[in-house]
Amino acid sequence: MGKCAGLLASVTAVAGVAVVCGCAVCEKTVRPGTVPADPLVFTGDVREGALIAAPEGDEQTFECWFMALGAGQGDKPYDRIVQTPDWYLHTIASADEVSSLTFGYTGADGKVQGFGNLGAVEGIYFGKWQHIAVTYASEGFRVYLNGAQISGGQALARALPMSLKGGLACLGNSSFGAPRAFKGKIAGARFLGRALSAAEVTACATINPDGKPLDVPPSTAATQADRIPVVDISDDAPRQVVVAEGAKDRYEGHPTTLLADDGRTLFCVWTTGHGGPCGQMARSDDGGLTWTRLDATLPEVYGRTHRNCPVLQKMKGPDGKTRYFVYSAKAKEGRGLGILMSEDLGKTWREMPFQAHLSAGMPPTGFMALKDGSCALFGQVFKSSAKAKDRPSDDQAVWMSVSKDGGIIWGEPRIVAEADKRNLCEPCCLRSPDGSSLVLIMRENRHRGRSMMCFSRDEGQTWTTPADTPWALTGDRHEGVLLPDGRYVIAFRDRAIGSDTYGQFMAWVGTWDDIVNVRPGQCRIHLLRHHGLGNVFPGADCDTGYPGVELLKDGTLVCTTYTRHFADDRQSSVALTRFKIEEIDSLYKKLK
Repeated sequence: MGKCAGLLASVTAVAGVAVVCGCAVCEKTVRPGTVPADPLVFTGDVREGALIAAPEGDEQTFECWFMALGAGQGDKPYDRIVQTPDWYLHTIASADEVSSLTFGYTGADGKVQGFGNLGAVEGIYFGKWQHIAVTYASEGFRVYLNGAQISGGQALARALPMSLKGGLACLGNSSFGAPRAFKGKIAGARFLGRALSAAEVTACATINPDGKPLDVPPSTAATQADRIPVVDISDDAPRQVVVAEGAKDRYEGHPTTLLADDGRTLFCVWTTGHGGPCGQMARSDDGGLTWTRLDATLPEVYGRTHRNCPVLQKMKGPDGKTRYFVYSAKAKEGRGLGILMSEDLGKTWREMPFQAHLSAGMPPTGFMALKDGSCALFGQVFKSSAKAKDRPSDDQAVWMSVSKDGGIIWGEPRIVAEADKRNLCEPCCLRSPDGSSLVLIMRENRHRGRSMMCFSRDEGQTWTTPADTPWALTGDRHEGVLLPDGRYVIAFRDRAIGSDTYGQFMAWVGTWDDIVNVRPGQCRIHLLRHHGLGNVFPGADCDTGYPGVELLKDGTLVCTTYTRHFADDRQSSVALTRFKIEEIDSLYKKLK
């Protein structure tokens, strides 16, 4: 970002509205605090844009109404609502919908801090007026959609500028860089030299430019009733152990863990690179305090042909034998499931036959031992093979497959969870404390609303229609355990819209009744701090949170993930934190 480049210096008539095209001097410039009488109309042409003056200083508010009518032209699908010399706000467009918002600013260090996938339960709708507001004050930026905060606090408080420079801002396109044209209407655009309160923003987002009430689904940003205390142990170094340290040129990612029946021995597998090759394994004989690498004990073919987020599971077969398994994507053979198996409690491993009938672009993350002695795997599959490019709009469904021989042979998968315009993936299966019911908690990969869940009371034969989880359980790649007192600890990457810890490695503490009745729960735990780097990849804001969660025999919880653990140029490390629930309860009481 920088000064207005004056890309165009002419005035273009668009739908009868004079729109100024990127020039540095223009009599149509809207002054702070004023509202255009008529909506500005943009056709999505990169030659269009309008200017508006933004105030400098320690506080600022921008607000407007906008109506998206399609995807505009530009070098990337980020249609610009507004860009100031200090920050920007785009819609994220696609051919058939505008899915979300992206926001960024230039920090005090001169680097652009980017925050993508901000939005509401059904995203940004075509053909509907929606209200957006951005405020800046001492606590940082806050972004509001339709009167509800969708990001702010810690999530938008990295390397904040001391104050804003102000100057000419661009509406509907960018004169500060590559053209990214908006297609639709913008009305009521104005800047103020102070930060509006949340209540003031809500009051602004009531009557749209057509004189009608706001007509979009309510935001899934946190309401007061949704919010629960956050117990923060993320900076408590004595609890933490680094299993595999990243380096400037090495990324350690996507771990899962397995707890042996002795309640103390742990195994961990992960990849190098984001979704990269497998080949890494470590064992801890002391509950995660120290680790020994086991890479050399694994078959050579594992590191050569298996990749992407390996998953550890253990199963007991009808012969009474416990076997350990590693599931991964068998890259050389397509999108099927690759399997390693150990029949001697992890001492030696061998590759099992490739399971081509089980979709494993992302290996199956859910597992459950069923009452009849069989076991179930839960994975994900694209609804349309023509749209299998792992984009948020390429919707997925969750499948279930059953093995009757302890994981050697798996039956044909069947779809057990799908929803219209929902991208359901990375299922986690948990059993109710009384043993009668199962729940699938699923990542919703459009990230416009909450995570989703469905239930079964007949050991997976039938499932309820997927519905939203509690706000505080919204995240990616859930993994959890049931505590002896009947509560659950479920870890995940935080994706709750409006969360102050958005993109961090979190855990939720609550009961089965909280889940079933969509109640907030007791508290959330900030487990490990992720020092994300905005949109810089690898290591972006949300590039953390694929967890292992284990409850040791002595009551210690071990939560493992990959995270940009160090605030320097080292890439992701595999790290863990250890705690007991009594410690969390004690800290929780101090917050109340």
